[in-house]
Amino acid sequence: MTEKNKLIKEKSLYLQQHADNPVFWYPWCEEAFDIAKEKNKPIMLSIGYSACHWCHVMAHESFEDQETADFLNNNFINIKVDREERPDIDKIYQMSQSIITGKNGGWPLTIFMDNNKFPFFGGTYFPKDNKYGLPSFKQILERVVHFYTNNKEDIKSQNINVLDVFNKLQERESIERKIDDEIISELKIQLDSSIDTINGGFGSSPKFPHFPSLIFCIKNINSDLDRKKIIYTLNRMCVSGISDPISGGFFRYSVDDLWMIPHFEKMLYDNGPMMSVLCDSFIYFEDKYYLKKAEEIFNWVDEFMTSEMGGFFSTMDADSDGEEGKYYVFTTEELEDSFNKSELSLLNNYLLNLSKPNFEGSHHLHVHRNKEESYKEDIKMFDDIFMKLSDIRSKKNIPGIDKKILLSWNCLYIKGMIKLYKITHTDRYLKSIDKALNFICQNMIEDDFIYSCFNEEACFPGYLDDYAMFASALMDYLTIKWDSKYYEICKKICSNLINDFEDKEKGGYFFTSNNHEKLFYRPKSISDDSVPSGLIYATDALLQMGYLSGEKEFIDSAHKSINYINKSFGDNMTSNVSAVNLLRNDDLEREIIIVRTDTRAWEEIIKEKAYYQKYIIFINNDESNLPNSIELKKPNHLFAAYVCKGMTCSNPILDQKEFIEFINDK
Repeated sequence: MTEKNKLIKEKSLYLQQHADNPVFWYPWCEEAFDIAKEKNKPIMLSIGYSACHWCHVMAHESFEDQETADFLNNNFINIKVDREERPDIDKIYQMSQSIITGKNGGWPLTIFMDNNKFPFFGGTYFPKDNKYGLPSFKQILERVVHFYTNNKEDIKSQNINVLDVFNKLQERESIERKIDDEIISELKIQLDSSIDTINGGFGSSPKFPHFPSLIFCIKNINSDLDRKKIIYTLNRMCVSGISDPISGGFFRYSVDDLWMIPHFEKMLYDNGPMMSVLCDSFIYFEDKYYLKKAEEIFNWVDEFMTSEMGGFFSTMDADSDGEEGKYYVFTTEELEDSFNKSELSLLNNYLLNLSKPNFEGSHHLHVHRNKEESYKEDIKMFDDIFMKLSDIRSKKNIPGIDKKILLSWNCLYIKGMIKLYKITHTDRYLKSIDKALNFICQNMIEDDFIYSCFNEEACFPGYLDDYAMFASALMDYLTIKWDSKYYEICKKICSNLINDFEDKEKGGYFFTSNNHEKLFYRPKSISDDSVPSGLIYATDALLQMGYLSGEKEFIDSAHKSINYINKSFGDNMTSNVSAVNLLRNDDLEREIIIVRTDTRAWEEIIKEKAYYQKYIIFINNDESNLPNSIELKKPNHLFAAYVCKGMTCSNPILDQKEFIEFINDK
């Protein structure tokens, strides 16, 4: 092909990966749809992301194949979308694919639609040739062309039906169900029934960590059995193949029930919540191994995923040199050349089976089931082993890193780091938090406008997740260090969230703002996806800001959203775990504690476990330029703690020791 396709000018790494394809790709743009109308051609929409292994496979098999490309170019207008840049497009077409086919979505997502952007067929990965029980991509394309040419009226009818389903989803209201003890018990029963008591985790393969579910289980232990189940799951994940003990961090998911072989991509949006889970686990179970794993996540992000400016990159690829997992696995020859007999014996006894490679002829580390406890207890004896393994790895090509910086994912990670800092009080964690927030404020906010993505420059207007997670991260930040600037930014974000995202009629918040591109459907959902629900985090942040600022606008909007949430629960509670975690009916009037004292007294308070578990803000007595709601809490004593529940504050506690006893007793 002499002419480059239209992706050549795009900044997205994923789109750049396809810029040399013989397929004549367009980015998502009106030009593509205009040409589709002019030529009366259907549209093939392909959605993926740079670290997606099966996206690479489909690209190599089909999009780099001249014969396939010729068929696509002659019969379709072809559009490529990076789902990390355009989660709004991804959301509605993932849902469309599920409605049309009755199957779960995923990436790569392949959608066939008319020139009005309505989908009429879809799927995920299609192989070039018949295999895996799937028809070949060529067969699919031929059938789609035939259907599009001969069934125009059927397509119109199906479009109406798909839109009708979307509208019903939006309008669906069940009997109002408040998040009380009854609904918590119901969720607990559903999660208990899905726990794999043999291998740990929820459900069967592929196995994802399901972070909101982990947090729920940790915080709702009612028996020794509950405790044993969740600890077993946590331990299995931490010593298994989805954890990287050499570079740190966790892989996306396990392809098997055993947590042995992962899908080898590492995502920032997984590792931030995993850090939070591990910090919570350390506090609740007092196991230092969980803290170690959280610190390993930080080390990985710090080494591989942090920009010079302070933001955090989005993903690390599963593939290197065109092979999945090549960077992470070890050949028998590599191991025998690097280790003596004693070391090989140690490896063989704990982390692999030299006589039985477990991943395409190579070895992926995982702790043997009967060695998990002794491995955790004797972890120090592997220091030299891991150093040598790291040295082997250093001679390999590092998997590709997508260096776009996504606001919502950065904030999920910042929230995890804040928890880590609250436990350890380690300066390097605080410096990383401060640098990241400064980067966001300097580069991803312009006046009152928030950008979703930074890729050499800020781009794409912020989605609900960006506003919600940013507000949530800033609210968390105030518990480790008061900053009037961040308070005001957070307050403004909350106002804009209401103005631009709120469903004024029914409550809750749309995923897109009033200013985003208008697609055929505007998503609004309380369900967790690959990341926790932005609607839930927005509601939670507004509640928190309302009670901290004393401004009723935020509380009223949050309560209107809660009413919508209460009417939106379906029978399957496991997709709504974030709602239950954050919006329990007995916790809606948030407790906020303002401590006015000096640094010395504060340093004593932060040693208490209750400091981690409660929302406590320290403001030095010398602090000036405070918001009115805080300025009113100005003591005449060296120490004063104002305990506020909802809009009501008790008389200040004026003795430091009495305050420590108070928070530990509650």
